[in-house]
Amino acid sequence: MTLLGDNPLRKALVEGIADLVESRRLIVFDVAAEGVTPFEVRRDEAGTPRGWANPTVRWDGAMAAAAARAVDLAAGEPGRDTVILVNTSPDGSPAGEAMDRLQAALPEAAAFAETGARVDELLREAIADDPLVQSYDLIVAKRHPVTGRLRLGGHPLFGLESRRGAVAEVAIRCEPSDEDGVMFAVAAWQDRRPRLLSVHAARLPPGRHTVVAQLIRPGRVEFSEPPGMVRSDRTWEELVDAVPPRLDHPPAGPVHLVCAVEVDGPGEQVHERIGRVGQLVSAIADDLADALRVSLIAYGSHAYQRGAVDEPLHVPSWQVSAKRAHEALRRLEDRHPEHDAAAVHGYFYAAPVEDVLEEVTRRLGAGDGGRALLLTVGARPPHPPRADLSEILPCPGRYDWERLLSRLETLPGLTFGAICDHPPREAHPVWRRLGKDALAHLEAVDVRTFSTALGLAAPSRRRIPFPFLAAP
Repeated sequence: MTLLGDNPLRKALVEGIADLVESRRLIVFDVAAEGVTPFEVRRDEAGTPRGWANPTVRWDGAMAAAAARAVDLAAGEPGRDTVILVNTSPDGSPAGEAMDRLQAALPEAAAFAETGARVDELLREAIADDPLVQSYDLIVAKRHPVTGRLRLGGHPLFGLESRRGAVAEVAIRCEPSDEDGVMFAVAAWQDRRPRLLSVHAARLPPGRHTVVAQLIRPGRVEFSEPPGMVRSDRTWEELVDAVPPRLDHPPAGPVHLVCAVEVDGPGEQVHERIGRVGQLVSAIADDLADALRVSLIAYGSHAYQRGAVDEPLHVPSWQVSAKRAHEALRRLEDRHPEHDAAAVHGYFYAAPVEDVLEEVTRRLGAGDGGRALLLTVGARPPHPPRADLSEILPCPGRYDWERLLSRLETLPGLTFGAICDHPPREAHPVWRRLGKDALAHLEAVDVRTFSTALGLAAPSRRRIPFPFLAAP
């Protein structure tokens, strides 16, 4: 049976599905000769109506008890759910008495008599006819024009109120993909988070192609072009992990690497931090040569004792060559003997990271349009701008590290990397923001891999399993 014309039951089902919001349900009772079958429909997180049948409650000579069990099976919050009763049995069957009992128990329910109707098919058709309540996007790869970093984003396929049968066409460009082919993922967006609807894959040669997608029903999109599409069971997390940091070699330059290194603590630990910075400068200088400029900021501890001199940081060099940066690093090592076993010379629980952020913000200003990278190497969290529940003493300069970091995050072309003494899962949350583009543990960092993640070295593997939008 199809839903044609102005059938009242059809209208009630369509309206009931349209009214589904949040956790509200549409409950439809199929009252038949052998028993009653409750169907439920509700929307999932992507806004797709999903329906299922509960077990049939058979009359078995106990009509009242069976009707009560059927009501209890689909009972919800009174007045919130939409309930529809459908008598699908011929006259004279037990369904007539059952309908009377169900209507008495559910006085707000709409009641219909549709002899021989297939409620499951009616619901399936009504769900398929439901217009989209969230737009559907094709997931594509996007490349930042300055940093070269890759990210996944959405390109509109079907907008709000789109209905089944709608067709969308998108021009794409493919790069060499991995062994599984190019991924064509469709997602709905909720609170800036994608809700994956489906993933298809096709083995395509690099170059320009045309994607033709059709909305089969809410929650289901099929592709007629390009040919050879097959279903994939990859999760969203697996899709994100499959995207390399960059597609191509890093830009020729110029690149400004700002290195902030914590120089308070045991001498051996300080030397290891400084050594990591030197290794990173050496690794990327081979690729960038004269296009690389390096700045060095050394920070220690705030002094809170009476009469103590507060010297939270100093800047040994600013925008110098790799060679001069190595010289500054050697001087820094000389100032902090490796045999010094003191844990921390100043305040133990925090370090003036906020002073570093203020210095970088002041010097970088609004940005110069080129690439800049802030590398922070250390262990301790920053001081808060004022007393708070952490009980860490506030910064004497009242610098607000969250505000300063948020401002830096808005600068175009600025990338963030961090090397922390602690493993990422044990580090203070600020280190995950300082290292949002690349975060490594001091004892386990692979300098080449780390520099590749920051876009400072060419990746060894440049295959991307997602399409790019083709230029017009």
